[in-house]
Amino acid sequence: MGKITMTAIAAAAGVGVATVDRVLNRRAPVKAVTEQKVLEAANRLGYHIGPLPQLAAAPQPAAASLRMGFILLSKSYSFYHMLTDALRHYTQPLHPAGSEPLFHWHDIDDVDAVVASLDAMAEQTDVIGVVALDHPLIRHAIARVSQRGVRVYALFSDFSPCGHAGYFGLDNHKAGRSAGWIATHLLHQPGTVGVLVGDHRFTCQESCEISFRSYLREQDSARRVLEPLKTHETIDGGYHATRQLLAQHDDLALIYAPCGGIEGVIQALRQQPQRQVALICHGPVKDGELALIDGTLTVMLRHQITDMAQRLAQTLLQRHDDADDRFSQVILPFEIVTRENL
Repeated sequence: MGKITMTAIAAAAGVGVATVDRVLNRRAPVKAVTEQKVLEAANRLGYHIGPLPQLAAAPQPAAASLRMGFILLSKSYSFYHMLTDALRHYTQPLHPAGSEPLFHWHDIDDVDAVVASLDAMAEQTDVIGVVALDHPLIRHAIARVSQRGVRVYALFSDFSPCGHAGYFGLDNHKAGRSAGWIATHLLHQPGTVGVLVGDHRFTCQESCEISFRSYLREQDSARRVLEPLKTHETIDGGYHATRQLLAQHDDLALIYAPCGGIEGVIQALRQQPQRQVALICHGPVKDGELALIDGTLTVMLRHQITDMAQRLAQTLLQRHDDADDRFSQVILPFEIVTRENL
């Protein structure tokens, strides 16, 4: 391989050559997120710079006063267990010595508990990340704590405008249409399509469902797509919703599940191996790779949780002392996973 130039690194990182020079030769400080982009691009091209700096090495003056809290859905669903671990790992170094990020977990429909957690965390933190329904009481609480100077960020599922500071999550329109595209290439025979969602007020899943349904309407207008059933983001809810679909629709050909409780969906499908029902879900999911390998799960649209947690930590640190109140929208990538690309 020829010599790797600063021009090539700059092009790969999407920055100027001068910025690359400042990072690699330590001529002047740059924003942490920009430095990370340059170092990752250089490493990707084979420029040997040693190990990439860790977030724990972030500037201490900013980190010393940044306190974070996270309100997530129940850890009984493996997705949120993994998310908790990733958020703790990447945000812990940004806290004052001896402190750590706060975590509260609630069932998806426990609106009062989410409101109480927002008020309680606002007394102890500077920033709150929230996974919750787009419910009027929750939006009202977000507006209230935001007015007190606490920045609230929607994680994975956005809210209607309520004064929150930003959104970190997928482009759910693209995710839903991608699932629709996959479905049209899986369905070669007549049959009904089922849809599962955690809750109708979960805007990320609502957008996925609408976009999925829209794509099938455009490409396969004769295909019957059922009204969505709720899993309540629980394994038990996913199991019973799937059992209901199987019992009521003998021609069920495919299930699209952009929701929590996938472990229960997989369990229900495994109990009736004689039924050939394709499953497209979002993930990651505990033992999801095994389900792909044995064919119970057909395709997974997988969030990159580690990347999400790292980018969240970088963005919050960068914005902490920023007086600009512009809305931060960070659209995260997703992977399309099958048994053949594991």
